Amino acid sequence: MDIGNELSLVWRAEKREDALALLRLYSKTVSSIARSALVSSGDLVDSYMQEPPNVSSLVHYIGLHLYLHDSDPVRHGYTYGAMIELFSNDDTIPVIVEEFGFSTYQYSEKSHAKFINEVLYTALAHGASGAFIWCFSDFLHESDPPYEWRPLELGFGIVRKDGSPKPAAEMVKKFVATLENIEKFKINIDFTRKPQISIISPFYLFRDYEFVRYRSALGFWRIIQPVIAASIIVSSSSIDNTILFELDFKPTTDKKLLVMPSVVVALSSTWRRVLEYVNMGGNAYVSLVKGFGEFRAAYETATHMWGELIGIENMLEAGSYGVKHAGNIDIEFVKDFGIIRKGERIELYTSLLIYMYRARAIDAEVLAVDGSGNPIMFRARRGKSYIYTTLIPLELIAALAENMDWSGKIQRLYRSVAIESNINVTYESSSPEVEVKPFYEAESDIIIAINHGGSKNAEILSRKTIRSVSKLGGDAEIISWNDKKVTLGMPSKSAVVLHIT
Repeated sequence: MDIGNELSLVWRAEKREDALALLRLYSKTVSSIARSALVSSGDLVDSYMQEPPNVSSLVHYIGLHLYLHDSDPVRHGYTYGAMIELFSNDDTIPVIVEEFGFSTYQYSEKSHAKFINEVLYTALAHGASGAFIWCFSDFLHESDPPYEWRPLELGFGIVRKDGSPKPAAEMVKKFVATLENIEKFKINIDFTRKPQISIISPFYLFRDYEFVRYRSALGFWRIIQPVIAASIIVSSSSIDNTILFELDFKPTTDKKLLVMPSVVVALSSTWRRVLEYVNMGGNAYVSLVKGFGEFRAAYETATHMWGELIGIENMLEAGSYGVKHAGNIDIEFVKDFGIIRKGERIELYTSLLIYMYRARAIDAEVLAVDGSGNPIMFRARRGKSYIYTTLIPLELIAALAENMDWSGKIQRLYRSVAIESNINVTYESSSPEVEVKPFYEAESDIIIAINHGGSKNAEILSRKTIRSVSKLGGDAEIISWNDKKVTLGMPSKSAVVLHIT
């Protein structure tokens, strides 16, 4: 039961405490009347009423209303899964994709069907408790509000107004058959995910602090972009991951790698916990940023533990906004690093001005330099493990790009950090556009593979010896398999569920 359908469209609380007071009142009232009722705010994702750390004691699940757009169709598909991870907060609260869809007056019916298919399998792969398509049928009365001035609202159905099914209806029918098939295997009960990376969302996303005004200055969507991009890059590297709110991070080693993407600032206590985590045997990867476009965090520092934690000295000139970069940014590796060899180069491009730090190594190793020979990536040993630091905000650049680079270059960097962090990648996709999510059981595994890009043949490489492969559902096909890999024929925006022994 929702507090109201997208209440923020008609009334948006100016303060977090006002929104939470209303949600608390509603939740208590409903629970006193119907104790078994499940409560959710039903609001927009950027509403105070949808913030997992603040509402987890007031609602039974987070109900996401997702209508996302992007200039990059691959990134667009991946973003739905990353949003589920952001709001499930390291799987501490259930998430239902309570609304998603598009109007077939906006887009073609064929494209609409592929999109519905992609999101349904993505929600399944990322552990959502359910997903509801808006909506069942198109609307008839075009002169009624709001259809008179918003004609697209007439066409969100998977069934036309004359009762005939659109292509999306057939996709839903096939997906239901897949669900019935895999439920026999007790997915999420007997077969479970084993993510080994947690990505940190910043403290100012869901909490207010004196003099920290990034939520109002940047807005919800701009703040989450580097976090979402980090999750996308990690997932497209065939590595499972979760997203965890900064204040909920505790220095335990249930995850092998902590990722803090494109950090403007983190809490002093967080940096202290990161050091404790690395000393205990966890590894950390941090990228830093001073500003981008018209946003410049001049009166700010990412950390106070430059030397103690990451082993470098901040070399920015006093009063500087940071080192300005736009256009091509070259990264040259000066040491072997994971799967990257000394002398290998990665070239990035940013159309937006980026402000970055300049630093020199104290006791950290320099792993990479920029085109001018300035150190830009470091590795420092702390206790049992390492902290990796890059002065280039890779995730922010990927998020702001009109189209992300899907050649696999950035994925190689993340894969290298993962390898050095002893992360086991059991199943690996040959294409970054194909997402692979394994669910493990003692004797066999279930693999959900989703093609967020165009039609292709893709290989799923296995570190385990494959004895048998069967298809449990989906619209992609098994072309061939042997003891080391499965080759799939994957139409655009298609998916497949495999059972591998």
